[in-house]
Amino acid sequence: MATAFAFEIVTPDKMLFTSEEVTYVGFRALSGNMGIKAHHVPAIASLDIAPLKCEFTDGTVKYFAVCGGFLEMQDNKCTVLATIAEPGEDIDRARANAAKERAEARLAAKSENLDVERAEMALKRALTRLRICELTGKK
Repeated sequence: MATAFAFEIVTPDKMLFTSEEVTYVGFRALSGNMGIKAHHVPAIASLDIAPLKCEFTDGTVKYFAVCGGFLEMQDNKCTVLATIAEPGEDIDRARANAAKERAEARLAAKSENLDVERAEMALKRALTRLRICELTGKK
């Protein structure tokens, strides 16, 4: 059995998630994909817009859509300070798909007042949510 460590996700408006039974956290930092297990060396990473995966002592897996922020691992405790984060079970596939289509339409229109970076970020957030729906089998 894998060794557990403390894990929490904090957003600007609330403590989103906390557990003492996490055995692995997989995430995408701006520098690439990374994973954390118990007794990992102290680390700080800037988070990309991507799924975050948590594995637990009972073998279950939970996914979160994380849209930027930081991850810190220190003293066998992993803390995610996320700009935006959503548990996988809270994601509405139809809503995420509609957001994807809106962002793609904005980018395809190429109007002169288009904020390209903002539209690209909206598309990336929608794709992250849709990826979590795929990972969890959500219809």
